Amino acid sequence: SSDLFLQTIVSTGNATYHVIHEYLISEQDKIFSAASTNVTNQNSAFLIKPVPWDFYLLLVLQERLGAEFDKNFSQYCTCFLYHNGCVTLHETICSLTVQDMIQHDKVIPEEVVLLIVDNLLEVVEKLHKAEIIHGNLNPETLFLGDRIYNPFDLGETNKILKIVDFSHSLDLRRQPTENSLKSFPITQTQIGQQLFNENTPVDMLGIANTTHLILFGEYLQVHWEEDRWKTNRDLSHDLWNTFFDKILNSNGKSTALLLQDLREELSSSFDSSFPKHLYDFILSWKTSLILET
Repeated sequence: SSDLFLQTIVSTGNATYHVIHEYLISEQDKIFSAASTNVTNQNSAFLIKPVPWDFYLLLVLQERLGAEFDKNFSQYCTCFLYHNGCVTLHETICSLTVQDMIQHDKVIPEEVVLLIVDNLLEVVEKLHKAEIIHGNLNPETLFLGDRIYNPFDLGETNKILKIVDFSHSLDLRRQPTENSLKSFPITQTQIGQQLFNENTPVDMLGIANTTHLILFGEYLQVHWEEDRWKTNRDLSHDLWNTFFDKILNSNGKSTALLLQDLREELSSSFDSSFPKHLYDFILSWKTSLILET
């Protein structure tokens, strides 16, 4: 039972961990972040699932992406099988998520928002290249990557996210898409019911909704106006206005081309001060978290 994991100390394999937080995906799918009691400053994430789907997809991604299987994915991963389910352990991972960032900071600096969204677009590019569709992209399951521990590594400014949860994902080489996509969480939301069709991929809806949550702290809502889908929130910033318009009104455009187009649009806003802004934000955020605890 996953209730056991809330008893603070957990032993898995040869290591012992102190549970920090629980992230509920569904009643059957849960993520726990934990700190190692054996190694200083080493955090991990436990995924409790009925079947080892996450572990399988990580192996698939490693095989299909080759050298592109990098810091956005978990390279230190072990799966423990039990008669009533499995536990997938991701070692050396930051215990903070994008949702933690949203809750902690009412206003996230635009440089950091750009970094997260650009990296999310890159990750989805890689998933599509490996023929994987992710149907539940959201701030709660997007862990912050290794850079949160090492903000001095300015050469890796585009690797801030770590994807560990693949609960609602499809391997297009192994599974039919039509009926499976309709059961994904994003298609059950208001925006999913309005927009989901063959012209608007579920992971693009996930990107749009996650970006809106990071920017405004609220779920994306849309309406039909002048033959286009538009956000309910008035977007005065040309960059984000264009960003959402391209996703909401992609009209069957190739997802690969759309992702590339969106990344080019965002990168035009990057400048030489970007790494310094990121470093200052991470440093101040880590300092305030330490003071709070």
